[in-house]
Amino acid sequence: MDSTFKSTINRQNIFNLITKSIKDSSTPISTTDISKKINKSWHTIDRHCLQLQILGKITGFKVGNMNLWVIKK
Repeated sequence: MDSTFKSTINRQNIFNLITKSIKDSSTPISTTDISKKINKSWHTIDRHCLQLQILGKITGFKVGNMNLWVIKK
């Protein structure tokens, strides 16, 4: 299997796990909580959340030193 194809599948899988975690949360959810929930590093989740925000799928905001995420409506 081509490594670019595997990378795309992995990225899409992480996007799906992140959006599901955010949808399942009744309140805004932090990068740390998402990373613990899906067992990926904080940095991986943060970068993917920023990509999702650029794509218009989620909205992020800071409270203190935490990044919080919600599904964009």
